Amino acid sequence: MLKKHRYSFELFWLIAIFLLPLPFIQTLSNGLPIIYQSEFRAIYYGTIAYVWMLFAIYLSTKPKWLDRLIGLPEIYMVHGMLSIAAIILAYLHKEGTTSSGWIKTTGDWAFDLFLGLMIYSLIFMAGWLTSRIPFLNTIKKFLEKIFKHELSVWIHRLNLVATALVFIHVQLISYITAIKPFMAWFDLATAFVLFSYLASKLVVPLTYKKGTVITNKLISDNVRELTITLPKRSEIQLLAGDYVFISFPDIQGLTEMHPFSLSNAPAETGTIVLAIRGDGDFTRALDQLENGTTVLIDGGYGRYEEFLNEQPQSANIVILAGGIGVTPLISTVEDNLDRNIKLLYSAHNQADLIYQDKISRWQTLGNIDCSVQVGRFKNNQVIQELPRGWQNNTVFLIGGPSKMMHHWIHFLKSQGAKSGQIYFEEFSW
Repeated sequence: MLKKHRYSFELFWLIAIFLLPLPFIQTLSNGLPIIYQSEFRAIYYGTIAYVWMLFAIYLSTKPKWLDRLIGLPEIYMVHGMLSIAAIILAYLHKEGTTSSGWIKTTGDWAFDLFLGLMIYSLIFMAGWLTSRIPFLNTIKKFLEKIFKHELSVWIHRLNLVATALVFIHVQLISYITAIKPFMAWFDLATAFVLFSYLASKLVVPLTYKKGTVITNKLISDNVRELTITLPKRSEIQLLAGDYVFISFPDIQGLTEMHPFSLSNAPAETGTIVLAIRGDGDFTRALDQLENGTTVLIDGGYGRYEEFLNEQPQSANIVILAGGIGVTPLISTVEDNLDRNIKLLYSAHNQADLIYQDKISRWQTLGNIDCSVQVGRFKNNQVIQELPRGWQNNTVFLIGGPSKMMHHWIHFLKSQGAKSGQIYFEEFSW
């Protein structure tokens, strides 16, 4: 039977929204003085907001165990949505409580900082939102000329300062600190997230693998292919369709980690191949890389192969790919050459269709059928290409521009596909 429901993601949301704040609310409600009864609801709002913000910070550390469970794009989406929800609750908390002195000052500073960072992040960091709102996307493209990616990352980290102000804010409220069970949860949760964040910035980078660029070439007008050797006896865990975060520590402006998908199937060749389109300041600067350049590698991340492993081996695989989004799916096909695969791959221009030599070789295998064209496939074209009885024996992998992916997801669901039959990864950070 195909896995037709995403129980892990639904359970993750349940835990994030309801279960995590529960012990905080329970211990708080048992100890709040009755004199503050009129402010109880607002106090609960502030508590939930802090718990959600702590969890959002933890998610920003890219926990690999969660990535393999639900996928890093989903993690980042939850990170953004929880942060927005936390700020809304923080506003309700601010309006529903009274305070003075440093209690009020630290609370106001934290809220103002969070609010400013939320507006900034919605434009520069939340690709899952800007890809759906053209007006925000236009503003983002204009301001990116001023605010480079590395600067945006550092500005986003001011969330830690805002969270520290909230921590101080709570420590100054005597009737709250008198509730010992609540403060135990509060302090332990804060310490855990602080430890996790510091470990991700100070300890985890020490585990990054060092690779070396051995080829750097253009494979289309705006796509550059990097081949990178991995260190001998590397313990890096890579699966087909994965992506890795890479940086170049010896080159100014290229020291922040950026994610790119593998275009080769991980094997014992000791190399990874990345096809990278020059869209931003980081990617456009890759043309300066020379052979022998040192690369730091963190990975692998991704769930394309994990998703396939959750399905029966006999299931048909239909791949809908657009533009550079085909990259991880090229890797996935190469690692599943014995499966029944239908590849539908399109791009805006002929020059944007990459790896056509590989696709031509796959066509000779008999069990892999590929359709490649300039211009997006029409709905009726896709329906005609689907295998018989596809609702019960077919899974879909989608990769490409956000608008294209969401179109096919909506269309497939309208035709009877279930969420658990479809997997895609939206690079929206």
